[in-house]
Formats: sequence, C-alpha cells, structure tokens
Amino acid sequence: MYRYLGLIVMIVLVAAGGVSQAWAQQPIPVRVAWQPYNAVIFYTARDHKLFERVGLQPQYTRFTAGPPQFAAFRSESVDVGLFGTAGMVVGASQELDYKNFYIQIASCYADGLVVRPESGITRLQDLRGKKIAFVRGTSAHLGLIKALQSAGLTPNDVTMIHTDLTAMAPAFANRDVDAAYSWEPWISRMQEVGGRVIVRSNQVGLNTSDHWVVRTAWAQKNPQGVLLLLRGVDLALEEFKRNPAVAVKATAESLGVSEATAKKIIEINPVLSLEQLTDPKFDLSLLPGGGAQRMIQEVGDFLLQQGVIKTRIDASKIVEGSYIQEYLRTKQR
Repeated sequence: MYRYLGLIVMIVLVAAGGVSQAWAQQPIPVRVAWQPYNAVIFYTARDHKLFERVGLQPQYTRFTAGPPQFAAFRSESVDVGLFGTAGMVVGASQELDYKNFYIQIASCYADGLVVRPESGITRLQDLRGKKIAFVRGTSAHLGLIKALQSAGLTPNDVTMIHTDLTAMAPAFANRDVDAAYSWEPWISRMQEVGGRVIVRSNQVGLNTSDHWVVRTAWAQKNPQGVLLLLRGVDLALEEFKRNPAVAVKATAESLGVSEATAKKIIEINPVLSLEQLTDPKFDLSLLPGGGAQRMIQEVGDFLLQQGVIKTRIDASKIVEGSYIQEYLRTKQR
C-alpha cells in the first residue's frame, strides 16, 4: 500500500521541492504538539513554513510539560508531538498509541555532569561522598547512574538530591550541592557561575535523543501526510545546514537564553539525517532491533525500576523506521 501511495506523493515531490497546484489547494491538516527546547529542525520547518510548502496545514500547540501533552494525545487533539526519550517512554507506558518516526538530535551530547570549581571533583571517582543534584525520572537521571557505574560507584556512594529543575541552578550557585547532572540550558547557566562539565551522557554509553512521534491512527488514515511531514523535515535539514540563523533565534527565544548561548547549545547536539536513521549500523537507527529501539527499551526498563512508570514498555512497538524508508524510496524515483 505504501509503495502505491508513494507514487501518488510523487506528484507533490517535484524536482524543485515544491507542490503541485492541485495538491496545494487541498492541504492535509496536522496538529503538532511541541515543547520549548533545542528543536532546531522543528523550528526551521515551522518558521520557514516548510510544512505548508509541501502540502500540509499545520496547527501548532505549545506545551510546557509532559502530562498535558499526554492528555492531548489521549483525546486525539494532536497528531504529531515532540518528546525527549524519557517523556516519550512515560507516554507509551500510559498506552498512548504513537510511533517514533524521526529523531532530530542526539541530546545525549548536551546532557552531563557539571561540578563546582571548589568541589575537588576532577574525575568521576571523586564523586564519592559528594552531593549531586538531579531530576528523578529523566534521561539525565539514567545518565548519572551510568556515570557512577563507569567509575565503579553506586548511588549509595554519593548523596543524590532530587531537585526541581528550576531550583537546580540556584542550588548549584549557592553551593548547596557539589555537582549536578542536567541538560541544556541549565548546564550553561551553571557554567556561568564557574561550573565545569566533566562528562556527557554519550561518553558513558547513553544515546538519549529528541523524538518526533505520530499517532498511529492518524498515520494509518493519512499515510501520505506522514510522507509529507518527512518531506518537510528533509527540506528543513537542507535549510538548517545552509543557514541555521532561524533555528538559533527560535531556540534562544524558547529557552530564554542569548543567541550566543543558543548557538553553543545547538552546536553541541548532532542533527540527524534521514539516511542515518535508516542505516542499521548507526547508533540511533530506527530499523527493527536497531540502536534507537535498544536505547528506548533501556530507558523504559530504568524508569520501571525507579517506579516512575508502572507498566513495562515494548520499544519495538514504538519505533517505526518504515516511514523514512518509504520516503527515501519515493525521493529516489
């Protein structure tokens, strides 16, 4: 069925990347949920109106936390959403029926452990007996556990202090903790008061990322819509590579940081191509049994162990690489 639909979509994907006039007059509505973070490809597509260019009619809804976004998916008020790995797993554990069809950045390059200059911590082994701030039930929480393990330590060897995210930087600045395991822009804010990053999550074998999901029912009803979403992503990847200024500005506004800080944050996180995500050898391949599936399952099992979720997820039912495969086949025709 997808191969046949792919031929239809070829009407839209003309050589110049535009759309036929007939299709443009009948755009496919799609409701997109997003949260303010380093979503560079989303910002590029949104602000350059690339989804409109390929024949979609997007409606954007901003969320500031996971539970309201979960409720929107449950009520079928949104069709597509952006999540970090932990948030996506929590939603899946609540039986939200969606598929992870694209990963825009490897956020594990930005998550990490930042230490105070006078803490005496210069390597992970120095964490023994230290006070470390973290946010329970996040990818950074798992990153901290893996960092301790890599140094031969356990949570019992340190004092782990669960901290509200907005209170983390003040606690760090006030010397209430010796270190914090967090993500951007909070790490940058702690660096402004002398903090130093000594390890990133990717360095301890954790490849958490930022995911795009689509409601399964919407994808089944609108398979051409999914392909057009990926066409919009493809154009955004090209535009971002050519000129990241729009993404830098949007990231700065969303995170409440300067454009210089936003640029630094963006440069830390690798942006992933569609070809990488369908390469079975790539660390975050979306293919069955690939790296994305293994990583998501690891995060899910960790959150279950921590009591953050109550039901074990099956990552093989969340990850879906066939949409990108079909889009790339269509693009090559």
